[in-house]
Amino acid sequence: MSERPLTSLERLRETVALRVQATSLRAVARQVGMSPSGLEKFLSGGTPYSRSRQKLQDWWDREGSRPRSELSPEGIEVAVGALVRDLPAEHRAEAVQRLVRALRDVYDEQGAEFPTWLNSLAGTWIAGEHDPGIEEDDPRGEAHDD
Repeated sequence: MSERPLTSLERLRETVALRVQATSLRAVARQVGMSPSGLEKFLSGGTPYSRSRQKLQDWWDREGSRPRSELSPEGIEVAVGALVRDLPAEHRAEAVQRLVRALRDVYDEQGAEFPTWLNSLAGTWIAGEHDPGIEEDDPRGEAHDD
């Protein structure tokens, strides 16, 4: 066993769960080097075998401790697209625009700086839009400068 301190199982479980939510169980299992069913058992509270525990620790050292802000704008756009995929195709673009506006409003209300991924989404989905019936300003009549 290496000399580095081990990350607690709960911290590992929390980080793995967040990464699974952001991507997929299969993608994270592949990154860790475990089977999806083994990773699912771990997420459900199971104690991993020592070899699996070491794989989880190695993954943590490589990937798991990265800040969440390192999620790519492309990955976030895919996630937002997944949220509206059950809507009729002709309404999806407007739904994404509304979600991006809502996210910007939440960050504004909290006085938080827009993260890079949100600026990217706004640039793609809101900036310069000229769809009929969609105002350049938000519904409150306030313009947003990006």
